[in-house]
Amino acid sequence: MKLSLDKSKKYVVACSFGPDSMALLDMMLKDGYDLVVAHVNYHKRKESDFEEDSLRKYCKTKKIKCFVLDTSKMEIEGNFQDWARKVRYEFFKHVCDEIQCDFVVIAHQEDDLIETYLMQKNKKSFVSYYGIEKETELFGVKVIRPLLNVSKRFLEEYDKENNVPYSIDWTNLTNTYTRNKIRHEIVEKMTDEERKNIRKEINRLNEINSFKNNQDLTKNIWELTEFLNFKNEEIIMQISHELSQKHIFKKITQKNIETIKKAFASSSPNIIHKMTGKISLVKSYSNVYLIDFSLFRNYEYVLDKPGNYNFEFIEFSFGINDVDRNISKNDFPLTIKPAKNSKTYIVKDYETSVRRLFIDWKMPVFLRDWWPGIYNKDGLLVYIPRYREKYSDNHVSKLVIKVPQF
Repeated sequence: MKLSLDKSKKYVVACSFGPDSMALLDMMLKDGYDLVVAHVNYHKRKESDFEEDSLRKYCKTKKIKCFVLDTSKMEIEGNFQDWARKVRYEFFKHVCDEIQCDFVVIAHQEDDLIETYLMQKNKKSFVSYYGIEKETELFGVKVIRPLLNVSKRFLEEYDKENNVPYSIDWTNLTNTYTRNKIRHEIVEKMTDEERKNIRKEINRLNEINSFKNNQDLTKNIWELTEFLNFKNEEIIMQISHELSQKHIFKKITQKNIETIKKAFASSSPNIIHKMTGKISLVKSYSNVYLIDFSLFRNYEYVLDKPGNYNFEFIEFSFGINDVDRNISKNDFPLTIKPAKNSKTYIVKDYETSVRRLFIDWKMPVFLRDWWPGIYNKDGLLVYIPRYREKYSDNHVSKLVIKVPQF
């Protein structure tokens, strides 16, 4: 079997020492591609070290470089599959950068494609792409999957005919996992005609999605009425797109969106709906926001004297002779930190609570713990920038608030 890849490029072949990736590696070697091998040892099975050693020996006999990531001393964060995916592709990116490589080649094949589609179908979730894409970019890595049109059975027969060594992952032989059950009870029993028909179905759905994807998906703020009137599929597509830009791949179902819409349609002006560990959909008055709360870090900036200052969240310029924003040079050193640290604030000779002020301004709830205030040398809150949805600042001094963007 000949692979239609550009021979002027360099490739990293992701290899587990399973039958699929070893067949791919052998094909690329015989076709004379410029390549190196990348392998991740998760130490999740007793065969893991044997597979690593066997792959190293194979690469040595073929005189190709083999990069190995040992994760035994790495701390698993959250869901293992999500963590492993992130670690794997960050490693591939590192290898690509080190050898100035163009692409990572993955041995996903037709069975993987059909299994993925059937799992998507069973979950009744809307996705931006059905099955597995032939070419994509993940975690800054350009990925090619050249074997999506050949079956696992074909690759195993190829290995036997060409004396290609490989190891079988015994966890794939059980029906413990949903994917394995679909593989053994449905996909492996499919006829060639059934496989052909399901490929046609996948292509048809992706053509429909391709048409929808021509819309501008770069959106993380909606008017509330607009959000509630959007079709569920459109919301899922937009949120999925935004999450994918942060390398977050979360299944969002129609039921998820219906629950969110129902909550946001209530009279409550501020509602937070958690999407992932740190990312939430937030209703605040007449708008809906997709927010990464981890970006709103705590801060405290000290300004010793008048001058020009540029910090992570604040840019401030105050001339030595300026008297502005209830500030003069005698108030220095100033401290800029969240205004919520002070309970009260004097506005035009009357005292009000900071919380009441934020409510009157209809400030989005996610900004209230973060919004800056300026404190004088005695620790008195002397100025809070007015929150406006479309802010224009007519003061003599320059104050720019750099709200974190998703």
